[in-house]
Amino acid sequence: LVNATELNAMVIDIKNDSGEITYNMDHDLVGEIDANANYIMNMEQLVKDLKEQDIYLIARVVAFKDPLLAEKKPELCIKNADGSPCRDKDGLGWVNPYNIDVWEYIIQVSKKAVDIGFDEIQFDYIRFSTDSRMKNADFGIEAEEKSKIDIITEFTKYAYEELDIYVAFVSADVYGTIISSSIDAGLVGQNYMEMAKYLDYICPMIYPSHFGEGNYGI
Repeated sequence: LVNATELNAMVIDIKNDSGEITYNMDHDLVGEIDANANYIMNMEQLVKDLKEQDIYLIARVVAFKDPLLAEKKPELCIKNADGSPCRDKDGLGWVNPYNIDVWEYIIQVSKKAVDIGFDEIQFDYIRFSTDSRMKNADFGIEAEEKSKIDIITEFTKYAYEELDIYVAFVSADVYGTIISSSIDAGLVGQNYMEMAKYLDYICPMIYPSHFGEGNYGI
C-alpha cells in the first residue's frame, strides 16, 4: 500500500493492549514478567527496511492498560480498598497511573523503540479505566492530593520531556468527548488543552457511543 499509494507512515504496536512487547526487547523487567511475545521476529530489520523506503515510523505504546504487568507485579496495579487487585469487566487489571515505577517502565520501553529507529511514540490508553468496577478503587495516598487530570497531565509532561531528549516526537490518543465534556475529562483524567501543551500531536478518537441523543443538536 505504501509503495502503491501516497501513504508514507506506519503505526506499529510495541506494547499492546495485553501488555505484551511485540518483539524480543532486551529489558530486565520485560524479561522478568515474560512480556516478550515476539510477534515480529526481527523488528530491527523491519525498521531498517522501512526507513530505507523513507517511511515515518510510529511506535504505539499502550500506557496504563497493562494486565500483564498488573498480574506479574501486583504492587503496581490498581487495587480495591481491601488491597486485592481491581479488575475491569473482562477480569483484567490496570496499572496505577499514580505509581512512578509504572511511568519509568513505560518510558524505558518507549526509549527502546526510539533506539531502534522509530520516529514517534504514540501513547494509547493514556488514561484511567472507565469501567464501573474501578469507581471505588484505591489509587493510594497521592490520589488524595492530585486529581486524575493532574496525574495524567504530569505523566504526559514527564514523557514528553524524557523523549524529547531522544529527539522523538510524542503523541497521544485521547477521547474526543473530553473536548466538550468536563465530566468525561475528569473520569478518564484527560484534559485536552493541558495535555496538548506537552505533545507534538494529539489524536481525539470519536466514538458514536460517547454521544447521546441531542449532542450538538443532532
